[in-house]
Amino acid sequence: MNSNGEKVIVLKNDAVGDLTQSLKAINNIINSHQNKIIEIYLSERSEKFNFLISNNNVIFKKLNYNLSIVEKLKLIYHLIKNNIRYIYILTPKNFYFYLPLLFRKIKFFGLCIDGHDNYKRPSLFLRKYLFKYVINDRGATYKRSHTTKLQYDLTKENVRKMHNDIEIKFKYSDILKENLPTNYAYFHLKKNITDKLNWNTDDLFKLFNFFLDNYENVIFTRDIEVNNKEDFLKEILNKNLNSKIILYDNIEGEDLYKTIINSSKVIAFHGMMTNLASISKKKVIDMWFCDIKNFNDYKNYRNAFYEFKPKYDGYNFIIPSKQIDKTIKKLSNFI
Repeated sequence: MNSNGEKVIVLKNDAVGDLTQSLKAINNIINSHQNKIIEIYLSERSEKFNFLISNNNVIFKKLNYNLSIVEKLKLIYHLIKNNIRYIYILTPKNFYFYLPLLFRKIKFFGLCIDGHDNYKRPSLFLRKYLFKYVINDRGATYKRSHTTKLQYDLTKENVRKMHNDIEIKFKYSDILKENLPTNYAYFHLKKNITDKLNWNTDDLFKLFNFFLDNYENVIFTRDIEVNNKEDFLKEILNKNLNSKIILYDNIEGEDLYKTIINSSKVIAFHGMMTNLASISKKKVIDMWFCDIKNFNDYKNYRNAFYEFKPKYDGYNFIIPSKQIDKTIKKLSNFI
């Protein structure tokens, strides 16, 4: 390891889906700095997914998704007291872009954001203090690079070849080993989106039965719901007389990842689950919900599509309809 205590810091305290988009860049950083200690900051949302990162020379630390004043001061103190050589800002929070003003000897790499109405994060003034940066232009009217590619370009110093395959080593529980069925569709339920689509429990049960026409079982997970969650689930599960529709509640980390990658097909609204599935190039139907009220909404959804949709054979997407039969018809094209 490194004799003079040099460290590299990666600031990646955001959501799990965002973490998956940065894995190739983080691998580049690890491969480029094998003789240094690498401190990777994850958030409370993503810390249980640190197994996605090869950690031979990595130390994981935690910074909350929403930084407190105390956390900001602690980070500044840590930079003062340690021999930091490089900092990679892969979560473009405004606070991080002020650090290069204070620490001129550290080389900062940053993922910057441009947006509509000349919005810039950070400002052009602060960008001058970054050693290297790339721009995610969310205001662009043209097809633009995927965020994974942008971050790869940011971190490709001393890396001869892009590592397309990411090797994930993980363990999962004995309970999951004993109970995980074969030939199942995995579905993730986001009630806030099904509410916007006006899907009721009859619609969802019709959807589950469609899955069962093609797979022996359906395993589904859900976002944590505050209101009437028990009644909502009871309505679905009470209709399930043959125990082929299985709820895996409160599953996370390695068990969740295993459930996703072991499935025959992942069907989910775009987000964390579709991104986790894309790591191992699972067959996915991404239900890309759009609520378009004006042209700006259209541009924002289109730009998000370019920025976040993975590209490989087997990753398909649909725009779900408020009419469940139309949605099922769209799904049937890829089942």
